[in-house]
Order: sequence, then C-alpha cells, then structure tokens
Amino acid sequence: MAVAPTVVFDLDGTLIDGDSTTHWMLGRIKASWWRIALAFCLIPIGVSLTLLSRRLGSSMPLWVASVGMGERALRGSFSAAVGPAWRSEGLKVLQKHILQGDRVVIATAAPRWLAEAMFEKLGVELPIIGSELAPFWAGWIGARHCRNDAKCHGLADSGYHQGWAVAYSDSADDWPLLKRAEKSFLVNASPKTVARLARKGIAAHRVEWR
Repeated sequence: MAVAPTVVFDLDGTLIDGDSTTHWMLGRIKASWWRIALAFCLIPIGVSLTLLSRRLGSSMPLWVASVGMGERALRGSFSAAVGPAWRSEGLKVLQKHILQGDRVVIATAAPRWLAEAMFEKLGVELPIIGSELAPFWAGWIGARHCRNDAKCHGLADSGYHQGWAVAYSDSADDWPLLKRAEKSFLVNASPKTVARLARKGIAAHRVEWR
C-alpha cells in the first residue's frame, strides 16, 4: 500500500499573518503594569542572552509573560488568546492537501501548546511539531526551539523522515526544511529571503497568500 505524500506547513508568516508567540507575549505583558516594568528591567539581560543563543534570548520575554502561571493556566491563556489573522488562501491550500489524503503536518517555531490551541479553535486536527517549553522560576522558558535544522530533526523524531513531498514556509531560516522537500513554496517572500535561499541552492516556487 502506497504511503501518502508528506506535506509540511510552517505556521507564523505562512498560514497566519504574523508571529503568534510575539502576539501572545506582548498581549500578556501589556495587560499588566508589573510585567511591563519587569520587561524593561530585564532588557539588558535579554540582549546579552540573545548574543549567546537565540533560544535563551527568546526565553526572557516568554518568562516575563508567563511568570506566575502553572501548566494549566498557561494552556488556558494560549486557548483564550486572540492571535494574528489566518491567511484564507493558505487555509484553502491546507484544506486541499487534507482532502487529497496527504499526510499533512505543521512544523513551527511557536510553542507546540500555543499552536495546538490555535488549530483547536480553527477546528482542524493535525499533528504539530513545535517548540517545547519547560518550567523555570515560577514561569516558562524554551526547552527546545523548533527552528532551522531542529525543525527537521523534530519531524524525523515524530516519524516524518528526512524528505517530504511538499513544504511551505515564508522564512529563509527554514532552508533545511525547504531543501529536503521535493517541491518547496515560499509564501510572501521578500527579495532578501529569495536571495538567501538561492545561495543555499534552493529555488522555491513563490506564492502570495492573503
């Protein structure tokens, strides 16, 4: 029996118009004066951590936004959040692949719990490979950042081996994902993104989704 082709979709900037994690973090921080004050106090530390590691740098605002929350409260906050708008044309393509019987999977740098909450509200059930979180000092930080080559490793660990029929992304950071696809698509890509991918030997098909 033939195995259905695997189709991988990025989330932020691809299926949605924006960054879901940043949107959630800013909403949480702006809603509380003490979180705003804490964020400003920790900016120098956050900058220093970013120079060491992108994962560490992104963990600082995540911790500020989540401090004081257990897992249940955090998941509830993800479910209640109003994230960036979905791109209707992207959802049509997603639905087309689902109806074709393709093996569709979401691979995102966003926290897996956040992405799961977004798709649950959308009413679409799909496997999601995302960044994993860990508790830290009464808040949460990134434990495994699902971006770049780590996204491919996450897919492989979940049974989606190193090669897929189709991949959709908006970011040059996803070049390992796009390079392993038989057919790759760049969503709303800037000339800079196209040039960066070209230097990696990737000539993806460009699409514009609204």
